[in-house]
Amino acid sequence: MNTTTQAPHAAIAPNEVREQRQPSERRQRPTTLFSRYWLFGRRRGGRRDDESDNIYVDRYSTTEWLLVAGILVLSVLDMYFTLVHLDHGGAEANPVMAATLTWGGTSLFKIVKLVTTFVGLGVLLVHIRFRRVKTLLSFAFLLYAGVFVFHMYLAFLRANPGLQV
Repeated sequence: MNTTTQAPHAAIAPNEVREQRQPSERRQRPTTLFSRYWLFGRRRGGRRDDESDNIYVDRYSTTEWLLVAGILVLSVLDMYFTLVHLDHGGAEANPVMAATLTWGGTSLFKIVKLVTTFVGLGVLLVHIRFRRVKTLLSFAFLLYAGVFVFHMYLAFLRANPGLQV
């Protein structure tokens, strides 16, 4: 009786390859919208050279974060200066937000403004590698920057009431 045991791989012929992959290949499915690696994973782009558009990523570039943060800051400044403008007799230009002010006052105005901004930016950030989303975010940034300049113009006029414009 032979008491020596053979290694598990010894029974396989040298030219035979043992398949060790699981039956369902994980790379056959695209990355999901939210994965357990979101914000902490390693994926910053596509896995293959031809994957650059319409993909979800785990990590975002510094430029993408700065763009989203810039829009968020400008939106909060817009909220603040809108309330200052309203205190000085002005009116809200956005009809939806004007209705929110009429219906629920400044508290509801702040909540609606912040929630819609956060949710909207979150959705756009998750889809930032999709076609036209970065362009849309850049446009939103420029739009809010223009609104901020307009608020500064109104503040200048309030500070200098004798000026003719």
